[in-house]
Amino acid sequence: MDGASNVKVSGIDIVLKPPTSNTIGQSIKTSRLPNNEAEYEAMIAGLELAKSLGAEVVEAKSDSLLVVNQVNKSFEVREDRMERYLDKLHVTLHRFKEWTLDHVPREQNIKVDALANFGSSVEEDDVIPGTIV
Repeated sequence: MDGASNVKVSGIDIVLKPPTSNTIGQSIKTSRLPNNEAEYEAMIAGLELAKSLGAEVVEAKSDSLLVVNQVNKSFEVREDRMERYLDKLHVTLHRFKEWTLDHVPREQNIKVDALANFGSSVEEDDVIPGTIV
């Protein structure tokens, strides 16, 4: 999962790799969010998509060291808004029988990073609100 922001919009992007089928990629354009919030939004959307497809076990990966460490309780959350994201994410994670969240370096997250940058770079006039980029 990955999130990206620029001065106009944000993009959140998800790549799911089910064990028995092809990879699923989704890029969603959102209103402008700070980068860490875009990362949380991507993670929540990815987990919700995985759950809607029947996943019971999830191995999530993100290139956001801050978000991964906040979720795994290695870093303290200092902002109320981030705390609310973390709470929502934990509610979502607890819908799975098992879950892990690991950090991957950005250079190993190229496919999802490219989707995120594409999603955040599409002009607002080019996308109908609520559609998937």
